[in-house]
Amino acid sequence: MGQSIKGMLGILLSISLVFGSFSMTIAQGTQDACSRAKSDAKADVSKNMWMLGGCLFGIIGVGAAYIVESSPPASRLVGKPNEYVSYYTDCYKDEAKRIKTKSAWGGCIAGTALSIGIVSLAQTLDEASKLE
Repeated sequence: MGQSIKGMLGILLSISLVFGSFSMTIAQGTQDACSRAKSDAKADVSKNMWMLGGCLFGIIGVGAAYIVESSPPASRLVGKPNEYVSYYTDCYKDEAKRIKTKSAWGGCIAGTALSIGIVSLAQTLDEASKLE
């Protein structure tokens, strides 16, 4: 009876090691996919374009940054397992949206500040010309 318990414990330990390492491999693979997707999105998404859009179009440019969805090029995903493709695509889209919205908001704020500055300067110059 003692031998059978030791044998069962050995089998359970072996099974847990196999499945534990398998799940760690999957977790590592998804982490690699996500970190690669984030760096690819940073390289692909033009911060300057979205900042200019936010600056010129204000809240409409910001809205566009939330609505327009960026997808990774299919060539990067050829031959990859479905799970990798799924995680990569999700992380890429999330990072691209984060970059676009942050840049558009920055442009919107800068454009608003610039507009206020121009209007203030125009009013000051108008008042100065009336005093002369």
